Formats: sequence, C-alpha cells, structure tokens
Amino acid sequence: MDSSRRDRLGASWLESKVFAWSDDPTPKRYAIDLACIFLFLVTATLVGFAFFAFDMEACIVVTYVLAVLCISLLTAKRAYCLVASALSALLYNYFFTTPRFSLTAWGRAYPATFAVMFAVALIASTVAMTLRRELHASHTAYRRTKIMLEADEAFRRCETRREIVSAAGAQLSRLLDATVVWYCDEGEGFLEQRSFSSAGASPTPPVIELSMARRALEDGESVGVGTKLFPSASGLYLPLRSGTDVVGVMGICLMGAVPLPAERNEAEAVAGEASLALARARALEEREKAAVLAKNEQLRANLLRSISHDLRTPLTAISGNADVLLSDGEDLSAKKREGLLRDIRSDAMWLNATVENLLAITRLENGEVHLSTTTELLDDIVEEALRHVSPDSEFHDIEVEPSRDLLLVDVDARLMVQVVVNLLNNAVAYTQVGSRIRIMSRADANMVVVRVEDNGPGIAEGDRSRVFESFYTASHALADSKRSVGLGLALCKSIVEAHGGSIGVDAVEPHGCAFWFTLPLHRMENGDIDHAD
Repeated sequence: MDSSRRDRLGASWLESKVFAWSDDPTPKRYAIDLACIFLFLVTATLVGFAFFAFDMEACIVVTYVLAVLCISLLTAKRAYCLVASALSALLYNYFFTTPRFSLTAWGRAYPATFAVMFAVALIASTVAMTLRRELHASHTAYRRTKIMLEADEAFRRCETRREIVSAAGAQLSRLLDATVVWYCDEGEGFLEQRSFSSAGASPTPPVIELSMARRALEDGESVGVGTKLFPSASGLYLPLRSGTDVVGVMGICLMGAVPLPAERNEAEAVAGEASLALARARALEEREKAAVLAKNEQLRANLLRSISHDLRTPLTAISGNADVLLSDGEDLSAKKREGLLRDIRSDAMWLNATVENLLAITRLENGEVHLSTTTELLDDIVEEALRHVSPDSEFHDIEVEPSRDLLLVDVDARLMVQVVVNLLNNAVAYTQVGSRIRIMSRADANMVVVRVEDNGPGIAEGDRSRVFESFYTASHALADSKRSVGLGLALCKSIVEAHGGSIGVDAVEPHGCAFWFTLPLHRMENGDIDHAD
C-alpha cells in the first residue's frame, strides 16, 4: 500500500473517530464525559502508584497534567476541565503527599505545588480544548467546502433534470446530515416524489410538510426553520428554478433543529447551483429541439427540391407527348403513337410509384402503419411482385431462382410485395438495357434471405452505406435519365426492419451489385402443413 493511500485511510479513520464526535448536550454525552474523567484520573492514579514505588514522584504531577489534557480533548465543556484539574490536585494530595491517604500536607512546598499543578492543568486543558474546537470547526469548514466542490462537479456531469435533482438531494443530505425530500408536480399533483438520505441522517421517517413546500414553490423563496417564513417548521424548504420557473422544492428534514447561518447559506448555495444546472439542461434541450426542427426543415427543403425536379421531368414528358397526340395524332404512324402512349404510361406509373413510396414511408416513420401479418409463401410474394414491376423490365433479362425449400414467412403481404417491387425497379432503372437481373431466396438458419442481383455498373463503395437514406441517390445528383427521389430503398429498409429483418447491399464481381434482405422464418407445425397442402 503506497504512502498516499495510507494517508487517506488515516485521515478517514481520524474523521470517523474524532471529528464525528458530537458535542450535542444529550444525556448520553454527559455520561460519556463523566466516564472519561473517571477513567483517565483512575489511570493516572494507578500510573502514579507505579512511579511512587520507584521514587519518581516528579513524574506523578506530569501524569495528572497529561490526564487532564486527554480529558480536555474528549469532553465537550470547559467545566469538565476545571473539575478534572481540581480532582487531579486532590488525588495527588490524598495519595502521594505526606501524610498519605489524607487531604492534609505537612510540607511547606505542597500548597504551591498544588496551586501550580492546578493552574498548569487548567491552562493546558483550556488551550487543548480551544485547539480541538478550532480544529473541529476547520474540519467542518473543509468538509462543507469539499461537499460544495463535489456538488459543482456532480452538476457539471449531469445532463437530465432527474440526474440534477438526484445530485442536489444527495449533496444536501450529506451537507446537513439529514433526509432530503423532493417535492414537485409530475402530473399527479404537488406531492412528495423522492427522498435522499446520507449515512449520518436520522433513521426516523422524515416529516412531510406539503404546506411548507407549496409555500416555497409559490413564493420562490426559502421557507421553514432558520428563515423568516414559518421558522417553527420542522424542516428547511429550498425552491429549485429552471430559468424563471420554479420546478420543485427540496425539503431538508431537520426535525426542528435550527441550522447555523453558514449551514443554511451553503444549502442555499447548493440549491442555487442546482437551479443553474437545471437552467443549463433546459437550454440544452431547447437547443436540441431547435436543431431537430432545423434538420426537419432541411429535410423538407431537400424533399421539395428533389420532388420538384424529379416530378417536373415526367410531367413535362406526359404533357408534351399528350400535346403531340392531340395536335398531330392523325398524322403519326400507329407505331409512333404506341411509343408515345407507352412513354405516357411509363411516366404516369413512375409518378404513381413515387407518391405511393412517399406516403408509405411517411406513415411508417410516424407509426401510423400497423402490420397485418399473415403466413405467406415467399415464392408467392415474389411472383406477385413480378406482376407489378416497371414496364421497362421487358428490356432486361429477369431470372427467378425458386427456393429449394418451402419458405414460409409471417409478413404483411402488401408491404412485402412493395419491397420486392422497389428492389426490382431499382435494378431496372440503374442498369443498362439487356442487363441480367436475378432474384433468389434461400433459408439461412432461422432466417430467410432474399437477394436481387444484377450485372450493371454497380454502386461505389462509399455510397453503399448511404443508399438506404431518404432523399439520397448514389449519383449525388438528380439525373433525368435516372429518375429517383431516393425513397424506394429507404421505404424497403423501414418495412423490412418493421418485420424484424435487416437489409443491405453487396458488390458483385466483376461488376454489378446485389441487394438482400432477411426475414424471420416461420416454423411450420402440423396445422401449417395441412394448410399449405
């Protein structure tokens, strides 16, 4: 054990054994003081007999003076020092002067010896008691200063209102060695909410004075014992503020004991620091709310900018093609008219899909969509999704590899079809004409893995971690040839995670990418097998 640790342990022992000694005038304390006087004087007398036996009478006087010094260090009143000094002189006269065992003394030097002995013992004990009291006061001031510094440090570490209240209650309880009760209104009316007790607090239950706490809350000032307002109360009630608002009251249950002015000032200082911490936490919460609002405004601006750009292109194409058909439709060939009509249908379907994705992801993020799950065969979901894929898929080679096993999942079929459709449409939109797109499904332990793979240009490694964010496109730009507001993949992520699965994207060698998602596998029972048949 190093020296610094030994010093700390020694200081802790000294505090617990000496400085924790109470000077309160209680019957128990009177009995202890009298016992100290008796034990030390008896011990000094016994030691004196030993010195007398060895003809060391001069040491006997010093022994009695030492006993009086010890008594002055352990007793509470100066009267005890006076009594101990007088008794030590009498005991020395009775046991160790000639004639022994009487209160008379034959030598002419004895009266002077008794007087000097009494004076030395009294003065030394008085000085020792004064030093003890000053040391005790110094230690008390040090302890309170330490608590104040620890309170300041604790408040700086706190981030929430509950943490600040807990730190304030704990520090006030330590400061005054009393139980502290927190009063506030948390939707159930103004009442006691929490209590804090230190090791030195009274074990008796605290006195709950709601009327005092309400008065402190209404006036915003300290109320109770030691103050001008209701000094006959059993506790001290300190309001805590958050800015200009009083948020609660700390009730210190002193059981009627009047705190010293310094103690009350320090308690009010702790309450003041707690109020500053509450104001800081409130400002931080408001700042975070403002940051969230600013982020939402930025997202809204991004959405409007993205949608306004992406919707303008298909709307312009639809209106332009419609104008051509209206004005020159009779002069166009049947193939040309069919091409214009296909373009109109493609643009209209893209607009419809975009609006559906936007509404769906908004409902999911707001918690307005409740899953209506049923047990579905995964191959049926894939087959249904192929019926709703983009018409441009006819210019790509789409392959479906059916699962080898019977894969049943508990899903909302409509939403899960939308996930597969979005992944297929994403592959169609971002690969060149004639590309191969494969959709595969397999079981992996207790999960089902669905994979949509293409041999297109792929996605840069830096973009793969962000493709599932709302309003993000891998190109970082809004290209007319790749119409996207960055909602399809974000919607897929929300739907899959709502079903307890996960989603991701991998690179495919030599080029291309593969989007995959997982779902919990439904464990079949006998009834499920009969239903499947």
